[in-house]
Amino acid sequence: MGPAPSAPSHAIDRPALRRQLDEALVRPLTLIVAPAGAGKSVLLAQWVATHPELAFVWIGVEAADDDPIRLSQRLLQGIAVIGPEFADLDTLVSMHRGGLGPPLLEALGAQMTQLPEVVIILDDLHHLSNATLIADLGRLVEVLPPNVHMVLSTRVDLPIAWSRHRVRLDLSEIRQVDLAFDEADSTELLEQITGLRLGPDTVTALVNRTEGWAAGLQLAGMTLRLHPDPDEFVTHFSGSDRLIADYLGEEVLQAQPEGRRRFLLQISVLDQMCAGLVGHLTGESSPQLVLEELERQSMFLVPLDTHREWFRFHHLFRDLLRFQLRAQDPEAEEHLLARAATWHLERGEPGPAVEYLLQARDWDGALEVILAEGSEVYEKGEMATVIRWIDRVPETVRRGRQDVGLLLGALQLSDGRATAAGDTLRRISADPKASPGERACALAVLAASTQWSARPDISVTTAERALALLAEVDAAQIPMVMGLSDAQSLETLVMVSGGRAHFLSGDLEAARDWLERGLASAGAAYSLWRVHGLGSMALLDAWTGNLERADAGIVQAFALAQETGRLAHPSIADAHLARALCSLERGQPRRAALSLHEGTVRAEANQRTQLSWIARFGHAAFQAADGKTEAASATIRQSRSVLGAPPPPVVADRLLALSGRLLRLGGSPEQALRATEDRAIHSPSLTNERTAAALTLGRPDLARKIIDGSPSTTGSTAPLAAVERLLLLAWMADTEGSNDAARTHLIEALAVAERHSLIEVFVRVGPTAVQMVSALVGSPRVFRNLILERAREAYAPPPGSALVDPLTDRELEILSYLPSRLTNIELAGHCYVSVNTIKTHMAHIYRKLGVANRNGAITRARQIGLL
Repeated sequence: MGPAPSAPSHAIDRPALRRQLDEALVRPLTLIVAPAGAGKSVLLAQWVATHPELAFVWIGVEAADDDPIRLSQRLLQGIAVIGPEFADLDTLVSMHRGGLGPPLLEALGAQMTQLPEVVIILDDLHHLSNATLIADLGRLVEVLPPNVHMVLSTRVDLPIAWSRHRVRLDLSEIRQVDLAFDEADSTELLEQITGLRLGPDTVTALVNRTEGWAAGLQLAGMTLRLHPDPDEFVTHFSGSDRLIADYLGEEVLQAQPEGRRRFLLQISVLDQMCAGLVGHLTGESSPQLVLEELERQSMFLVPLDTHREWFRFHHLFRDLLRFQLRAQDPEAEEHLLARAATWHLERGEPGPAVEYLLQARDWDGALEVILAEGSEVYEKGEMATVIRWIDRVPETVRRGRQDVGLLLGALQLSDGRATAAGDTLRRISADPKASPGERACALAVLAASTQWSARPDISVTTAERALALLAEVDAAQIPMVMGLSDAQSLETLVMVSGGRAHFLSGDLEAARDWLERGLASAGAAYSLWRVHGLGSMALLDAWTGNLERADAGIVQAFALAQETGRLAHPSIADAHLARALCSLERGQPRRAALSLHEGTVRAEANQRTQLSWIARFGHAAFQAADGKTEAASATIRQSRSVLGAPPPPVVADRLLALSGRLLRLGGSPEQALRATEDRAIHSPSLTNERTAAALTLGRPDLARKIIDGSPSTTGSTAPLAAVERLLLLAWMADTEGSNDAARTHLIEALAVAERHSLIEVFVRVGPTAVQMVSALVGSPRVFRNLILERAREAYAPPPGSALVDPLTDRELEILSYLPSRLTNIELAGHCYVSVNTIKTHMAHIYRKLGVANRNGAITRARQIGLL
């Protein structure tokens, strides 16, 4: 990562290939595809060394990079060496989505324009198998600015469609046929390795038999250096790539002194090596000198940094050495791997330690490290890596370890694998061999699955069972999982989860009770649970129209998330969505876009479909408030297929009410009334929308029947529904000729609405409500004017249609803040996003408006009616 590794000391300069790479710089992408040992990395290292004027980011991809969090962070850390501000983009890393994620890709594309000319090299990409991650690398190429070039080096073709790039001639390709050594290159390489001047016939024979394969030629040279009769060796030499490597490798090893051969076999267990690790493993007193000597002798040792501190063996040579080690001393490998793990653990590096323990088949040792490091992994979001570790432990070993099953279930759930998590946890909860403490822990984590479950009623029951069992179990019987499964922590987790489940079920009063108890419990001292609880409570308050109370919860949630470094964590999604709903209800739909986007990204990051349904409703409501009725209808229609699960009852009611309102205000009140009859009326939103449809049809009798048949709501517990009901009662009384009653209801509606800053509800009820407010004499002038101003905005045609490339909703929100003269840092703090997110949107705004700075953007936006 960062600076490119050095080329091996025996490397042959290949100017023709370097020129090909130079010419490729004018295109966004160079693709290098060739088998192991073809010289891909050596060529790139040589090329990098000839361009000191360019900035390079080199990432040697490893199997562990299949975890998108890990690869995203490595990429950002590498670019941050050139542009330190890129480190801030870590907040956009998509937690558990499976790839880099749209927010990060978008930000990279915009912010890279500020870099000098830079080349990003991703070497050994064949280690990746994550299809979503690979696809996102293809999307990254699409957003690269002209000053950034990407090189992808791999043994196999990636499952990315490059045909469009080939047609546009913006892709350069280097393959095995280009990398194959000709006779001139082979002569020079063999002479460097052997110290002999070989005859042309000998060289030709080796080139023909290796097909110019660099690794085969290198191995042949190492053998020739030690062979008494080079011509005889070449005469009998034959075989394919891997056979050549095996055969020549054995010849090379046999030619080494006993001590050196033993040393090579010992260090072959290491994925990467440095002097300290090698010394710890072998007892060698001068490990750095030996490593440098091995490199000089062309012993397939590849330096991984410019300081030659870290090395690795060529993959094929390492495989051969390990095969020999196992054949000669079957027990030595496990012992050496265990020592390597100990070395890393002593330095606080659990990742490589676990890898070595797994290779050593020390299943219990690996599991102990995994269990000890669980909470750190959970908070960092690298769930996929730990799940992969656990899956590598045989099922027969894990079968009796309930603590491992609990950890796996919790990680699977956090990673969005809700079905697998449910299966894992239900097996434990139903296992007669499981202790009461283990069953209580399993039920507690299962209760937390409510945001993934299409049956919140089942989650409520699970939460109740978990609380009851926790009350009966001795705290000492509860197994410790990730350091978070003490009785108090589990109790808080269950109460917050139960509150969410009640909310999704539509029982808002029960939801408030559970959440309040959860936030007041001792386990809420754990910051992650508190961020979850505060966000959920704020979302409940925003949903019911208690905006001031929602604001307080939002501020607390974001402050705590920022203090603990969790602004990018999925736990903050509820707070973002709550903030978006507050903006919508205050009649500021364009101030909702950024929060709505951030909340949606975090909800979708680990596939929390039930929270994603709230986000989808928010999108549809935002579009409707912004006058995009067709887009709102499309969002509602497409949501089921997009999310792949039914909505929770609380969202289903609101979506049906919104569909009815779109029909009613679009001139089809009869259809609106029929549409809202498809579901039993048990929510204020549906009751109120059916009442509005009946009034629009001129049927106050039906409206009276509908509204009288539903329970009333109070302004203290559900102010949003109360205001809407009061407006409908005023409309009904006005239709029936009861002017005094209409005025009384309207004044009461305005009083409750002003107390909670609820403005959009007047626009939602429709023009009749706005006209009544406009005609009301003696009403609160300031608040009344805010309603009328919002109504004029809602009913006016959208501005900005003259732009060739219209601003997105998020860009419009950022634009609306520009006249305030908030700095980028202040604006980021106000919106609870990173400074780089603001910079990304600002760059897009300037480009689309055709201006160079903030003043120009303000002037241009005012000219075309966007401000």
